[in-house]
Amino acid sequence: MNQSLLAYTFAFSSVLTFSTAAIGFTYFSKKVSPLWMNLFKCLVCLFFSLPIVLYLNGKLWWDIHRVWPFLISGVIGLNFGDWMLLSAYRIMGPGRTLVLFGFQPFIAGGFAYFVWGEVIYPLQFVAILFFVLCLFLFSYERFKKSGNWEFKGLLLALGGVFLDSVGVILTRYGFNETPHLTGMEVQYLRTLSASLSFLVFVPFVRIGFVEGLMSLSNKEKSLAVLSSFSGTFLSLVFYMQALKLGKLATVTSIVLTDPVISTFFECLWIRAWPSRYLWLALASFACAMFCLFYPQLS
Repeated sequence: MNQSLLAYTFAFSSVLTFSTAAIGFTYFSKKVSPLWMNLFKCLVCLFFSLPIVLYLNGKLWWDIHRVWPFLISGVIGLNFGDWMLLSAYRIMGPGRTLVLFGFQPFIAGGFAYFVWGEVIYPLQFVAILFFVLCLFLFSYERFKKSGNWEFKGLLLALGGVFLDSVGVILTRYGFNETPHLTGMEVQYLRTLSASLSFLVFVPFVRIGFVEGLMSLSNKEKSLAVLSSFSGTFLSLVFYMQALKLGKLATVTSIVLTDPVISTFFECLWIRAWPSRYLWLALASFACAMFCLFYPQLS
């Protein structure tokens, strides 16, 4: 298996594991809070990452001047970025929120083009028009139902996508500087910095971690652990490997299949058939995906 195909395999694996967990993230963000869910998933990921990294390498720390991009990436992407995304999940649902990740390839890919010289095809810029149309249709659907355009949810989602994109760029930069590190090691470093950075919130915001945990039934606690394991630990380990091996614009484009899969699981969860606006939005999304991938397949 060549390097590009391996990168795509890791990226799709990341999508599948994250999409199945998105419903759980949404449920607990609504039941407890997005901040609680964000801290919980980081701690679960750290719990599983720490012994594996220790077993594989026999150490849990590297020179900070080598790994600083990963540490900052964890704070920006896994802490602040994911908190904004989970807040958007609570308002708009995971499918609608993840559609906004359509802008990530243009943020990350554009940076990679100008800084690292990675190839970007002209047709891929047409995709952004379809993503904007998709965004409008999702917002209009909510307006038709509630008379509210959900600008707050949209702004939170866009903010989360931007911060996550910055985290992705920093991670790729870190891999360029330290190619010997594996996706597991990088994921451990990112999760460690994200978990420790929650200490910044303590003096200003009451997270209520123990209270939130105790409010859950045993079944809900198991679901929270499973969602965190799948959506943070497995998904991001796969994603780190994909970022290490593949082109930045292409890998982030593959992640755009998340909204389709998440919307499917969301409809199953709430037992509701997608509306016509949702179908139109997904059709626009499919056109955007075609514009992104066709130049690379032709």
